[in-house]
Amino acid sequence: MSQTDLRDQIISLTNNYVSKRLGSHFEWSLGNDIQVISTLLCWILGFLIYAKTAPPKARVIRGWRRWCKFVVFFTMCYRFTTVLVPSLSPIEIHHDLFDYTVMFLKWCYEVLQFYSDLHLPASLSRALSVCFRDMVGLAIIRMIVQYLQACRRTSFKELKAEAISSIFRFSKNFSVVQKELQKEEDKMESDLTRELKDAKRKRTLALPKKGRTSKSLLADLKKRGAKENKKWEEGLVSGAVYCGEEEHTDLLNAAYAAFSLANPLHPDIWPSVNQFEAEIVSMTASLMNGQIHGLKDIVDTVVGCISSGGTESIVLAAKAHREFYCKAKGIKHPEIISCVTAHAAIDKACEILGCRHVRVGYDPETYKLDVAALSAAITSDTIMLYSSAPSFPQGVVDPISTLSDIAVAHDIGLHVDCCLGGFVLPFAKKLGYDVPEFDFTLPGVTSMSCDTHKYGYASKGTSVVLYRHKDLRRAQYFCYPEWTGGLYVTPTIAGSRPGALSAACWASLMAMGEDGFSERIETIMDTTQEIAEAVEGMEGLYLLGKPKSMIVCFDSKAFNIYRVGDKMTKLGWSLNSLQRPACIHLCVTLRTVEHKDKFINDLQQCVDEVWEEGNEGPLTGNAAIYGMSGSMPPGPINELLCCYTDVILKA
Repeated sequence: MSQTDLRDQIISLTNNYVSKRLGSHFEWSLGNDIQVISTLLCWILGFLIYAKTAPPKARVIRGWRRWCKFVVFFTMCYRFTTVLVPSLSPIEIHHDLFDYTVMFLKWCYEVLQFYSDLHLPASLSRALSVCFRDMVGLAIIRMIVQYLQACRRTSFKELKAEAISSIFRFSKNFSVVQKELQKEEDKMESDLTRELKDAKRKRTLALPKKGRTSKSLLADLKKRGAKENKKWEEGLVSGAVYCGEEEHTDLLNAAYAAFSLANPLHPDIWPSVNQFEAEIVSMTASLMNGQIHGLKDIVDTVVGCISSGGTESIVLAAKAHREFYCKAKGIKHPEIISCVTAHAAIDKACEILGCRHVRVGYDPETYKLDVAALSAAITSDTIMLYSSAPSFPQGVVDPISTLSDIAVAHDIGLHVDCCLGGFVLPFAKKLGYDVPEFDFTLPGVTSMSCDTHKYGYASKGTSVVLYRHKDLRRAQYFCYPEWTGGLYVTPTIAGSRPGALSAACWASLMAMGEDGFSERIETIMDTTQEIAEAVEGMEGLYLLGKPKSMIVCFDSKAFNIYRVGDKMTKLGWSLNSLQRPACIHLCVTLRTVEHKDKFINDLQQCVDEVWEEGNEGPLTGNAAIYGMSGSMPPGPINELLCCYTDVILKA
């Protein structure tokens, strides 16, 4: 069926419907309106089909869509004016944009020529009547288009998850269901409290009547710290504490004490803190190839700021891209595309900012982002691509060079999550390890997040978010000039921030220097490869991805890998249990380097025990938790996670 036949059929069906519902009088008076609306509907349907089937040429689609909006506006203005000025050309129904362009030029000329003859009061009633009918028709079309766009933006998986969650929420309204759920929640909370909380702990639930002495408080704090630090000091923890050298820790504590009361919100009182932060950003940017070296000086091209951690850096980057690209391109429903292996911080960012998060799969062999799937997911609403260097689960670096080309071609942003690798990959590359391109040397990279409190060896609570240019960073700011308390602006989410953490971060980077980082990163890279080779040689285990940095991730096709993880936990190890697929990973730190042989021997022992016991029998620990979560819908899993968090927050 041709486009003309389809349009004529829609007009005929619409006229028949109107004549049956409203009578022939309304058919005659609304005929031209129906034809205009039907024509516009054909354009919109054609646009949706084109956007769904044609290659994603985002800029072409946006331009075409804006012109369609202009045509709709012009059509209403033209009809309104011809009613007010009868001497203008009569209304004609046109079916292509070229005819409307010619009509627009002619209309402009006639409006200028007969402007002096307009008699608004005499023709206002009829003009408003015509305009009102047009507005009603356009409102209906808008509602239909918004519904179709919502369907296009929502995958079947998302619809299924939302439907199940809705049913679960609805079922909670019944008293019988409420009682059973409350019974299960109480039991779950009791079990978690028994597992996570020390029954003999002392609790302070209200201010003491009389304050304690500094001596007794410090003694109490040191006693608790000595007990709880033992595990990471023995190298039994995956990640968490990345340095732990006594001399370096003393330096961080002293730097914190020197600026313990400082607040970057008051640069007039603590200018040194602002200087620290600017230098931290500059030093980090230089590692990411964010500076151009001139003949006499260094010209900064990449800018950034300090945040409270990797999650805030990612939220800020998403906010900056939303503000910048939505305003620049007129996007109303922004979308961010990432791999399912991306850090959950981008999910949190999308939920907070109201962006649609489009998740694509990974290559089953390399566990890198699937470029073909990502390319197919790009639409005219896409504002940012999200990549990892490396990813948290498997520790692989996404094909960022290819993603950069895609971002440039579509004129959209590309964020690189380098929270783990920010102070590892640059030095590893200089040392000659096989590290792909991942930073601002790639033209499509518009922002990066790098955690200084991980392999930058700073105290917990600092990260750096970097942007290619100032305009993108400005989109991150919060400005409110109308507050009665004065002109208000903050670069990040927080208002007041601890300047002491910035001072400690600056001290860490200055104390380490390039040589200090290079020396430590070399030992971490070598240890990672040694552990990976040992794991690969164990019967029943295999690696997920090829380690390029500090992560060793493994699974088993012969038995439930969580059983190995639970046995390692009983031996004192604190490893990361992952899902989809089920696996376990170790994040190698300086503490791990000293205890790598113990890890290899303990892992071999646990694997041997699982082989002897077999894969039968009841599941306990993480094996039971992840096994249960894999068979449950999202609603009950969220309840489980909320219950866990409630227990953690209890005194």
